Amino acid sequence: MLKQYIMKKIILFVFICLLNGYTFGQEVSSYVIAAAGENSETSELSVSWTLGEIAVETLESSTIIMTQGFQQGYYEITSVDDPLIKDLDLKVYPNPATEYIYVELKSDEIKSALIELYNIEGKLVLNEQWDYIEGPYKIDLNGYGSSQYILRISDTSGQLLQTYKIIKQ
Repeated sequence: MLKQYIMKKIILFVFICLLNGYTFGQEVSSYVIAAAGENSETSELSVSWTLGEIAVETLESSTIIMTQGFQQGYYEITSVDDPLIKDLDLKVYPNPATEYIYVELKSDEIKSALIELYNIEGKLVLNEQWDYIEGPYKIDLNGYGSSQYILRISDTSGQLLQTYKIIKQ
């Protein structure tokens, strides 16, 4: 009887340990192991450096990609705010992009839009009017360098519809 009681306690303990390992083992965070390094951030810019990363290799499985060597950037892709017009369906894809970005707009009220693209310094690099009945608007990014951009979409009267952070790789 005492043996069964102890065995049940051991099985329960092992089960709780396995469950705990499974639960907390699902998060993958980005970090670098290096001899030295520093990170500095402001509201608009983040800079980091490392020293002592000598090996470069990428290992892949079905659930994780592990890269050793150079720092890997982490991008969060979001629009800046919720759409100001409730019955507006506005999509920007793909993001991050390499060559082109498409803007898709569906609305009963809005028939055309102003497309403005700003570089990271705030300089206007693209300013065009687009009639969305023609289909998705195609923005050619081949003439722009790899960086972050702000895409501002407004109606023809100037009312802001949406703002996006675009990453050009």
